[in-house]
Amino acid sequence: MNAVSPQPLSFMQDATVCRGTAIVAEGGGQRGIYTAGVLDAFLDAGFNPFEVALGASAGAQNLSSYFISLPGYAKRAIAELTVSPDFMVPYRWLGKRGVLDLDMYFSRIVDDPIYRLPCDEIDRLSERRRLVIVATSRSDLSATYLEPDSSNLLVHMKASSAIPFLYKGGVPVGNQILVDGGVADPLPVRKAYALGARRILVIRTVPGEDMTSSWRQRLKALRLHRAMPSVMSDMLECHEQAYEDAMQFIHNPPEGVEIVQIAPEEPLQSQVVGSRSDALMADYAYGFRVGSDLLEKLHDWLELPVPSEADSDEPSIMVFKHGDKAVSTPLSH
Repeated sequence: MNAVSPQPLSFMQDATVCRGTAIVAEGGGQRGIYTAGVLDAFLDAGFNPFEVALGASAGAQNLSSYFISLPGYAKRAIAELTVSPDFMVPYRWLGKRGVLDLDMYFSRIVDDPIYRLPCDEIDRLSERRRLVIVATSRSDLSATYLEPDSSNLLVHMKASSAIPFLYKGGVPVGNQILVDGGVADPLPVRKAYALGARRILVIRTVPGEDMTSSWRQRLKALRLHRAMPSVMSDMLECHEQAYEDAMQFIHNPPEGVEIVQIAPEEPLQSQVVGSRSDALMADYAYGFRVGSDLLEKLHDWLELPVPSEADSDEPSIMVFKHGDKAVSTPLSH
């Protein structure tokens, strides 16, 4: 099996960067393979016009490989590394190792030639783009926004993915202990706005109107939601307040802001953890198809030249503007 190599650097440098644009990717564990499919379709078409990328957990990992221009990398990491028998073991919540073995996962990204992430590529993009990885301070549950370079990209990704109770202890970064960014800011659309984005693309891993957060779904999937200590309940409450706030921002953004949301129409076949391989592959293919189908509309939305080979029968996109509901019909298949 061969390692995934980045596309030539000129491929990304030559791409048009649209000022005031951002892409935000939701987490969701293994359901992030849907996002991987969408982003691989974008890379296949040479489409990465976004100035800023923001995400937590699986969303941050997907966006990192997207900005580095590694088609197929996130798919492989999710479909192969997270289905390892040792990655998720529910009874380990009683021990020091934790239910999710992030240490094994990230050691493979560092040491295994097949899965090694070429972190040095991230430095070459910093002059034109910003990658923001969201984590949460364990001490006060505030959001921490990390802008990694090659020396700390993997540490920041790990911190953003360190689900409390499932991965023990959190990850030290500077003078803080950080945990999953989905606790404090699962959909960092407000942060994108604060950074100057006025056109924001959001990729979800649950249906667009689903108000059940992926973080709660993770705990229910592992049947741990009834055994939570009080600190975990506080984290879940913080997360759900942030999730509701983000949804309100998406559906009623400030004046001058447009938000496009890409989301599955129905719940994905894959689960947060413990998914079947065929379900993962089906959701990846679904995401790739959605991403491919929407390319022409996204070019129009960002006022970019439309590739001559684009399909004219693509579905429409949903655009949220201040004071309005969607100004075009939702994505349908």
